Amino acid sequence: MTDSDGKIVWETGYQVWGNTIQEKDHGGVEQNLRYQGQYLDRETGLHYNLHRYYDPDVGRFMVTDPIGLRGGLNLYAYAPNPLSWIDPLGLTKKCMGVSESGHHVPAVRKSKGRPFEVSRSDKTRPTLFPRGENPEHNHWRLHHAERDVIGPRQGDFLGSDKELFDAYRKAYSKLDDIRVDVKSPNGTYTLGTNVTPSKAVDLIEVWLKGQGLM
Repeated sequence: MTDSDGKIVWETGYQVWGNTIQEKDHGGVEQNLRYQGQYLDRETGLHYNLHRYYDPDVGRFMVTDPIGLRGGLNLYAYAPNPLSWIDPLGLTKKCMGVSESGHHVPAVRKSKGRPFEVSRSDKTRPTLFPRGENPEHNHWRLHHAERDVIGPRQGDFLGSDKELFDAYRKAYSKLDDIRVDVKSPNGTYTLGTNVTPSKAVDLIEVWLKGQGLM
């Protein structure tokens, strides 16, 4: 979590079923939002999902599903795979699809104040769409790789435009097993298909220069 100046005031890591790792409070902020929008009950350590409580230690709900077998045969199950499925209400699982906007490079927040600043509502700007059998997981891997090199998703990047694109290339340097399409969400532009994330960064940088935005 960052403040209005982009300074980190709270951070943590998550295990696959929602447990936090090394929660760090940098600014006296109590942050109780947890995995997939759950709310932490600090007295019990359970996560509130509106209709029932979830235990991240065992990856299961504490009571049976209110909708019965319509939610699946296992009445206590959270989801078959927490990397690509969610159950935000505690009722029934849902698959997490890659956003219709794709994966922005640079991220919306990182583009703020730059010539190529973009808004989430802009469906013309080319973005990355992961391919393969599990695009949702590959989308998560892109975000995870960015964190140490580029910084938190909602924070600013203080370097130059060139340094920003170099940072993305460095972040994606070990993700050549991932393939992405680089295209506008509304179909206006297609810069590349079935390319590595690092190559996608090159394509977007060249395109922005061609548009006079760099």
